[in-house]
Amino acid sequence: MPNVTRSDIADQALRATGIAAAICTVVLLTFVPLSSNDFWLQVTIGGMIWNNGEIPDTVLFAFTEARDFPFHAHEWLASIVFYLLHEALGYDQLIWVKGALGIALFALCCRLAHRLTSSLPVSLFLAIVTMVVANYRHFMRPEIIGCLFLLILLNLLAEYQLTRKRQFLAWVIPLMLVWANSHGSFPIALVIVACFAAGEGISAALAARGVPGRVRLRAVVLAARPHFICCAAMFLATLVNPYGYHLYLFSWDFAQWAVTREYLIEWGGTFSPGFARARGFWAYLGLLALCLAVIIVRRRSVRATDILLLIAFGYLSTDRQRHVVLFAFVSLYVLARVIGPVAIGPRATRGAMALLLAWLLAGGGMLLRYGNLQGEFPYSVPSRKFTPQLIEYVDNRDLRGNVFNSFELGAELVHKFYPRLRPAIDSRVDAYGEKYFEYYTQLYSDERLLLDFIEFYNVRYMLLLWWEFEHLRQMPQLPATGWRMLFADHKMVLLGRGDRVAPQPR
Repeated sequence: MPNVTRSDIADQALRATGIAAAICTVVLLTFVPLSSNDFWLQVTIGGMIWNNGEIPDTVLFAFTEARDFPFHAHEWLASIVFYLLHEALGYDQLIWVKGALGIALFALCCRLAHRLTSSLPVSLFLAIVTMVVANYRHFMRPEIIGCLFLLILLNLLAEYQLTRKRQFLAWVIPLMLVWANSHGSFPIALVIVACFAAGEGISAALAARGVPGRVRLRAVVLAARPHFICCAAMFLATLVNPYGYHLYLFSWDFAQWAVTREYLIEWGGTFSPGFARARGFWAYLGLLALCLAVIIVRRRSVRATDILLLIAFGYLSTDRQRHVVLFAFVSLYVLARVIGPVAIGPRATRGAMALLLAWLLAGGGMLLRYGNLQGEFPYSVPSRKFTPQLIEYVDNRDLRGNVFNSFELGAELVHKFYPRLRPAIDSRVDAYGEKYFEYYTQLYSDERLLLDFIEFYNVRYMLLLWWEFEHLRQMPQLPATGWRMLFADHKMVLLGRGDRVAPQPR
């Protein structure tokens, strides 16, 4: 056996410490309690599918005509997974699942970067940067499963690029089958593989300059063909879902709605004033600066595929906030590939690991002091989860009837109290539709419209966030119609309507 020197032991200890510090950073970023209100609807619908063997095809829960609106349960498979996890572990223990998903994403980021750079410090650095940028969307939602699939796809494409073994492209097909039934982000996989196909073709054309046109065309076709065939097979695999090709039309239509950009924060503009004040925005700007610096310094290593990926996902990231996460994962591949294998000596590697460790320790201190990109801590997160006191109040009094509720509270209202309490809306804007959502938002500013809504649908209760309650209480006629406060906590207010707040017979 070769002699192990003190320097070798020191290097191994430094590497182990750096890896441990990186993992601790990811733990602080992602091991936080659940806070997404959408989770409750995923669990409820997943339970219905699992127990009944059928996917709901209408909105179902609302007390208005919206209950008969068509519902595309494009996340049905992820909903079943969330339901089974919730049944097995309980809500509070799902922090471990959320954190484990964070560790899985980090591991895939590290693997991808290391396969392309062969450098531990560079891989850890790029992976942590990616996790920081993506952290502001790290919620227990089907979106996180889509991110997992995206990284698996990039790893498979990188393996094919390095080895030219086509079984790695073959594995993309079953991945797409599961992805298309789990989250609506699956079309981006086609964009990525199309960029690879076009990029390989362009690179082949540039390499064949000066040769006869027919020979050059043949080189382009041969270079692009594997990815092109893969892309076609991926498209066919995505059609194996309950809605067939209509799922593409549904995803496209929803993304074009004006209400998504105006009312849903995640669909708002990336450079909107609201997001410009968020931590995620500044992390995104830092990533853009890093990409620009690497492209300039390593410009001779840039390929057509890299440029196409940066253009496609750079555009998406500047258009909508939620697409910043997609750009983070795709740019990880581009940065690692452009940097390429890093050939530096042991001394330089040791220095890089020491710098990385110092950076991670400083970042860990910031996370402990200020929380992650959402201001969340492993022991505390801001959320609109119902308090035990509210749940106890509703259960003890057996409240029943129609509820005019905050959009953000509808999902948990359904999960906790349906069918004895029925919401006016839940968190599925895509199912309720643009017109219904616009109409519903008008109720908060048009008192006559709200009063007519209450009378027509025999609304007995209101469940509102405090800012919504303060807004409605300014309406001059509403208090005179018999509404009074039944319950209030630091999150929300429950109102009842005169003598109609008494428990109703079963």
